[in-house]
Amino acid sequence: MSPEKPAPDAHDPAAETYWRLLTVALDPDNPTPELYVIIHEAEKDVPLMMDGRIVFFTDPTRAPELIQKHGEAWVTDPIDVAKPSFWCDVAQALHFLSAGGFDDGADVLSAVNVLLDLVRAVGVKMDDRRKKALYAIADDCTFSKDLTKYLEEEGDYSSRELVDAVLWCVGAIVVKSRIL
Repeated sequence: MSPEKPAPDAHDPAAETYWRLLTVALDPDNPTPELYVIIHEAEKDVPLMMDGRIVFFTDPTRAPELIQKHGEAWVTDPIDVAKPSFWCDVAQALHFLSAGGFDDGADVLSAVNVLLDLVRAVGVKMDDRRKKALYAIADDCTFSKDLTKYLEEEGDYSSRELVDAVLWCVGAIVVKSRIL
């Protein structure tokens, strides 16, 4: 017997969409994130865009206003931007990818997943070498926090390849962004 399919009018909380706040930290010496992005969380997470560019901003209190102004088709979806739901600590991820260590906070996994989503959103094609390196580290970080072990097993080249891939993503995103 197969499980019953919910009736078409049944409420499916997993299918709900929301506007969520993403923080982006770039400076390891700054205790607060430098940039914020609003993500439309749905089947595919999509950042708030304006004229084909990701909207970055420095004041998180502007999130509701920016959604109303640039949210287009999803402007009526629930807004949950009082506190960040996603974090992308680029500086911390680069540190771990360079030096190894134990990533208890899942900084590498979070940063890589966010960067891959943002690169996809801006439509810049990433070469297969970088993409393969980022997907491999994300897969490993899903099950293990020990980056030293991963980097030792993959060799020194892997660390340089991963740092290059993260920096390339940051550059690809920045050139297709608008900071308000």
